[in-house]
Amino acid sequence: MAETKKSSKFFTPGWIQVVVAFVVAIVTQGFGIYHFGMLKVPMTEALGAQPAEVALGFSIYALAAGFASLVVGDVINKIKLRGSMLCSAVLFSGGFLILGLMTEIWQVYVAYVVMGIGSALGGMVILSGIPNNWFNKRRGIATAIIWSAMFPGSLVVGQIIPAATVSGNWQMAPFALAGIAFVVLVVGAFLLKWQPQEVGLLPDGMTEEEAAAQAEAAGAAKLVGLTRGEALKTTTFWFIAIAFALIGIGEQGPFQNFPAYIVGNGFDLAVAGAFMCAISLSGVVGKLASGVIIDAVGPRIAYCILNSLAVVGLVLIIFVGDNIVLLFASSILFGVALSSPAVCFSTATAMYLGPKHFGAIYGFVFLGKPICDAIGVPLVAAVSGTALGFSGAFGICAVFVAASTVCMFMVRKNKKLVQMEEEAAKELQAEVAAQ
Repeated sequence: MAETKKSSKFFTPGWIQVVVAFVVAIVTQGFGIYHFGMLKVPMTEALGAQPAEVALGFSIYALAAGFASLVVGDVINKIKLRGSMLCSAVLFSGGFLILGLMTEIWQVYVAYVVMGIGSALGGMVILSGIPNNWFNKRRGIATAIIWSAMFPGSLVVGQIIPAATVSGNWQMAPFALAGIAFVVLVVGAFLLKWQPQEVGLLPDGMTEEEAAAQAEAAGAAKLVGLTRGEALKTTTFWFIAIAFALIGIGEQGPFQNFPAYIVGNGFDLAVAGAFMCAISLSGVVGKLASGVIIDAVGPRIAYCILNSLAVVGLVLIIFVGDNIVLLFASSILFGVALSSPAVCFSTATAMYLGPKHFGAIYGFVFLGKPICDAIGVPLVAAVSGTALGFSGAFGICAVFVAASTVCMFMVRKNKKLVQMEEEAAKELQAEVAAQ
């Protein structure tokens, strides 16, 4: 290991990485998640297609991103983080360009395959890995700050798409998003570093002496952790993965259908855009709160608290859909939990299974989420067209959120990791004593 620098209470290099990752997240996560619900209405009208057919596009996007995430850790090992980010720049922005040029429904599906792979190569695994690799004590709040980028992403999307739609040329919106995404991802490729050890640092700016003082810090400093094969054999992994999967239906299912729900209640697309931004803003509060709670009591409790609020929020939205004031108020409860899974599950993976093989493990932890995203979005669209309507669809989603919360409550730190951390602490203590 290169010579480590003196401990920094603020740890400037780590927070610089968080800022860069935040900007990247505006694109791959903010644009990636928020654009579809807004583009769904004009795309459906332009194609003369059924809403469920267009909704399948998001399912394809989610699946492509999920399965591509399985290999992101291996991609980083082979072509480094920079190579992965540059590939993301080409593919993610390329997907938007295809959307802007499409004239047939199959072209929408092709666009979302391309965009989904691009999102994976510069998205979930990398943006979760950066804070979990660079931080230990402040892991929760660092992760939460990055995922708060969903809000500015929603603001950009919420302005560009309605403006282009009102002008009568909605295709200009994906062109604009493509240009912004390409620039941000290329710049990010040259600024982000996967691990602090690459530049002679330790997590949190710790010295070796500080890391030797506690087992968990020593484990992060020496990069201990279960391998992917070992993790797959633990109940810890499966409870995290199942909880993450279930929230896909409970969260993205209603979220991507909220604009259609609002327009169906007699409001216009601009109101729908404002509603989505309101959810995103409350989501910033929820993400930052989850980071603080995680650093205090761990991701398990943080997740259970926030997603219990999401259940209440969904139930309230069912009953106040025709009152815009109450609808916006109820959305706050749902919004505070929105994307808290990205914060809670990534920190849980690093904390309960170890940071050494985070990229390889988290790709598998994350896989169930996009699969259930892919199920949830068209499921809500389909159920809403039956006698159950949106009320029945959102009620089903509330059940999935509750089930996810129960699974996360069952998660415990893996015993083998505890032993690894204790051994790492002893080794580091011996190394420090010998110096």
